[in-house]
Amino acid sequence: MRAGGGRFMTAPVRVLAFIVAVLSVPTVAHAERPFPFTWTSSTETKGTASPQLWLTIRSGRQTPFELLEARAWVGLGVARNVDVHLGLDTDVLLRRREDKQLDGRLSAQARYRLLEPTDVVGLALIARAGVGVAATQLEARLVLDRVLGDVLLAANSAFERTIFWDRRDDIETRLEHSFALRLAVTSDVSAGLELRARQAWRSADYQGTGVYVGPTLSVRTKVAWVSIGAVAQVASHKAEGDRGNGQPIIFRDDERFVLRLVVGAPTETK
Repeated sequence: MRAGGGRFMTAPVRVLAFIVAVLSVPTVAHAERPFPFTWTSSTETKGTASPQLWLTIRSGRQTPFELLEARAWVGLGVARNVDVHLGLDTDVLLRRREDKQLDGRLSAQARYRLLEPTDVVGLALIARAGVGVAATQLEARLVLDRVLGDVLLAANSAFERTIFWDRRDDIETRLEHSFALRLAVTSDVSAGLELRARQAWRSADYQGTGVYVGPTLSVRTKVAWVSIGAVAQVASHKAEGDRGNGQPIIFRDDERFVLRLVVGAPTETK
């Protein structure tokens, strides 16, 4: 274990303990969020609020690297097919014990559902903006999904642009594509699989594509709903300068492992 990484990597143990506690409570419905990484077209019910906590751990590069992303949001149903999410995003980057970097942003996101997932295909558009002292993030996302009995299929394509106010030289453009499958195990527990591909550019220079795959689990109880997933990088398409370096995967903008936990209060969704 690299110096400083132990504090972040104890999180999976705490996550498992949380899931055990959640599963001991009588359940009533599906989790509000079927997938931790992939969005669906389902919106919050008009007039409801859903406090949410997101925790994401990114770990594993050639140099010491641990990144903890924390998000405290409130989801609000504002119309029949529209919801918004408001809150605070915080990134804590730990390269070495003495080298820490903290970024925070106030975030706002709007989701508009055009078609229901029980129709031929569900369709939604998502726009997000996160404004901070050091940087501002802008994202546009296309969401497709389809309900087939106990199976839910979803696909996302997202474009993200970061504007660095502190003039740092870093990756500013990303494209992400994902595909997710969920099977309802019981009326209140579902399990699935997510496949993700992330591309990056730095000053118009291609940085490569990382491909991830991993399992997901979603649970709904009277107390809270929880969605957890872990993905590992299994393939890559490298930038020209990284080809032939003996590494099977890419580390410029991608890690070996990503773990995400999303917890929220129980509300009904459409």
